[in-house]
Amino acid sequence: MKLNASSRLALLASVGVFAFAAAGCSEGGVTDGDHGHAHENGKEHAHEGDDHADDHPHDGDDNHAPESDDDHGHEHGEGDHQHAAGTGEPTLGFSLTDMPAAGERLTVSLILKAPDGRPVTDADITATHGEKLHVMVVDEGLEDYQHVHPQIGGNDLYEITFTPEFPRTYRVWTQYALADGEEAHTHDGEDEGHHHDDETSASGKEVILSEALIVGEDAAPALSSDNALTATANGLQFELSVPEAANVGVPVTLAVTVTGPDGAPFEGLEPLMEAYGHLVGFSQGASNMIHAHPTGAHPHGANSRGGPELQFDVTFIEAGPHRLFLQTKANGDEASGAFTINVSN
Repeated sequence: MKLNASSRLALLASVGVFAFAAAGCSEGGVTDGDHGHAHENGKEHAHEGDDHADDHPHDGDDNHAPESDDDHGHEHGEGDHQHAAGTGEPTLGFSLTDMPAAGERLTVSLILKAPDGRPVTDADITATHGEKLHVMVVDEGLEDYQHVHPQIGGNDLYEITFTPEFPRTYRVWTQYALADGEEAHTHDGEDEGHHHDDETSASGKEVILSEALIVGEDAAPALSSDNALTATANGLQFELSVPEAANVGVPVTLAVTVTGPDGAPFEGLEPLMEAYGHLVGFSQGASNMIHAHPTGAHPHGANSRGGPELQFDVTFIEAGPHRLFLQTKANGDEASGAFTINVSN
């Protein structure tokens, strides 16, 4: 598939290196598990090696995937040499069958590569929260958020389908845990990691990667700096409590209180992906992400119930407004809400 320059349907270069706020977190998008620490999307690495672009023309198409022996039936740009085998970092690429457009259903095949350049297969990944691969898709205006799970297909591809609402840049975040014995990323022979989630870290190293997908050229609106601490969904009201100061690099506990339609504390939250809630947050422009699960008791079967309060331990790595998306389930249906909070230096 060849796209002209004006369409600017872009998948930026693979993001192999991440900055983590908390001490002990590794670069390379790899941790010992995730429990609420922010991960930077690595934009500063997006065009690493662009001085070689003349040797690998894009034909105007910024959508591309890591180099491989099999192009999976699609054409990709070839200019980003850091996608080649053996980069030393895990990478993420896309394969597209259709031109992305706002309001139209889009199928994207994710191509995951290990640090040595080989494909990351289904056998390499262990399930966390009931899924092999978690994919968080959000536009840079932080208005359209979707948490999806790929169908695992042939040729080591992981296929997601979603409908982008806006003709603007989206960021696609992938999060998965390598099975025991699989290589994640090392620095001078030592794995650098950080303990976030007991269930994840017990299974293996977690890898978090991000890429940009341009659906259109509209500029994303700036996120409001005003706190928005309440949300309503499916008859439930969610209220976010924030400590007096949420500061960069300082662990903080965010509490969400759930109230039912009758105004009483709601204790009927049902298990959703093996937790009573999932909190995913992004800084302005989706430049970094947090992903946290409630502390305390976990569900022990489909009949378990939680609430009325959920507490999430998080650490932010960037100052400014953040949009937080909460996912819960009640009465058989998902109930989700969005909050906005400001983080100080």
